[in-house]
Amino acid sequence: MNPFQRLSKSVLVTIAFLVLVPVIAHWTFSSLGFNPTDDGFNLAYSRRILEGQVPHRDFIIIRPFLSPLLHVPFVLWGGDFTYWISRFFVWFQLACIVWIWVSLIEKGLKQTLGLVEKICIALIAFAASAHTFPIMAWHTIDGLFLLSIGLLLCDTDKPTHKLIGYFLISTAYLCKQSFIFGAPLTLLVLRDWRSIKYWLAILFPGLLYVFFLLFTNALPDAIAQLTSQKGFLSVGLIAYLNRELLLGVLAGYFAAYLIAANTSSIVLFSKDTKKWLGLLLLSLLPLLGITMTFVIGKGFLSWSFGLFGLVLGIVGYPLREITRQRPDKFRIGLLVLITAWNASLSIGYNFPALFSGPLLAWLLMYTYIEILRIVSKKVYIGALVILTVVFLQSFWWVRMNNIYREQAAPNLASALDGTLDGGKWIRTNQNTYEFLVDLKNSAAIANSLGKTYAIIPDCPGYWVKSEMVNPLPIDWPQGTELNTQELVNRVTQKMEDIRDTNVIIVQKYEANALADGFVPLSDSYTVVAYVREHFTKVEETKFFEIYR
Repeated sequence: MNPFQRLSKSVLVTIAFLVLVPVIAHWTFSSLGFNPTDDGFNLAYSRRILEGQVPHRDFIIIRPFLSPLLHVPFVLWGGDFTYWISRFFVWFQLACIVWIWVSLIEKGLKQTLGLVEKICIALIAFAASAHTFPIMAWHTIDGLFLLSIGLLLCDTDKPTHKLIGYFLISTAYLCKQSFIFGAPLTLLVLRDWRSIKYWLAILFPGLLYVFFLLFTNALPDAIAQLTSQKGFLSVGLIAYLNRELLLGVLAGYFAAYLIAANTSSIVLFSKDTKKWLGLLLLSLLPLLGITMTFVIGKGFLSWSFGLFGLVLGIVGYPLREITRQRPDKFRIGLLVLITAWNASLSIGYNFPALFSGPLLAWLLMYTYIEILRIVSKKVYIGALVILTVVFLQSFWWVRMNNIYREQAAPNLASALDGTLDGGKWIRTNQNTYEFLVDLKNSAAIANSLGKTYAIIPDCPGYWVKSEMVNPLPIDWPQGTELNTQELVNRVTQKMEDIRDTNVIIVQKYEANALADGFVPLSDSYTVVAYVREHFTKVEETKFFEIYR
């Protein structure tokens, strides 16, 4: 018998989705765009690990280092295509995340989707999660990836699988410490909190991390770096006190009331009309709303709060009834909300947008059975396929015309082959291209002076595949990464220590604005101000100044 004949249709569809969707997205979008700020930020950490540097002790990283460790193979074997290949892995991660959650939600809501419906909802969720976020190695995506796989393993009655699952869920907080709430909350929601072995499973990755830090004498540095950001209240609570989330909660609660209504308490509407209104509010409205944000190129991040609010409103509506009669539906809704909230805890990207796909999938699958009670399955599938095609078309449009810190795709005619090490098959706009060419020239000037060189403040991606290793203990010395005076002092002291053998290349323009023009570098970079005050400028190019 052919091996493929022994596989079920659902397994084959899963494999096809996890292969074809990332491949198509990668081939369509991964060559588009490069910005010297975020691009390569995590990969630069991977390079340092490959060089044998110890995280926290030898270089500053304000998050745990599992995320860059995860991407080490792409830096090690990626060669000239490092950036391009690493982007494929990110597409694959996003596909895994949404497919796992669609499967978990299907089971949690006790639905039985046909393959067409499941594929359509998963494609919509994939596009929503990717939205306009730059496709690059990123700690939040890594955390969601590991957490999702772990939760899939926990969704079983087998203790061994659960142990591995809880272990993987807790590794998410070694990608980004904001995920530290994910594992214990999952234990509570899944009612496994009475088992000591599962608590030990979620503690074990953290203990391994601490033992490593103790063994490498990196614990004091790790504490200083991992606790440098103290804005939990602002990003975890205050950020959620916004109009979009409030409207979402009200709309979700009202829609749940309309769907659950057994009598026509609103005289103007019949029971069936109220149910239709509720179903459209929870399914069609979010789809069309997000489609419009893609078409106009703005507003999606606000909609991600709205999606969160819709799910929260539905989960909260019949709370006593759900927890008593439909506990599984309540639990999967809570897990979706908890994961979305964990993913949103960020200084720079304080939105549940990277988990918007599962939020939207939960809404579509929550309404699935109710809609089938009103229309035939054939009509539902036809409408869903049309909506999926329209949604994917709008996704294609926004990713071609609203690329992160870039110009539209037709203007990305400058290839980075030979300009940025590891950047083969990546294209950018003319301004960024000239900036990177000038950076390479500035490095050549530094070499002609017989010196090593550092680059500040916004070019972490330069170091991913560069011939020389960055002599400073940080690759992106900006405010978020250097949030305490202790960390700033460590960088400036290193500058002084290597002063006789090193020059410092300082950019003159804001890297994040290169696509739109040349904006002089702001005064907000502490390390730049230090160099300009304590070092002497010896050379200058179009985009950079060289100090020694």
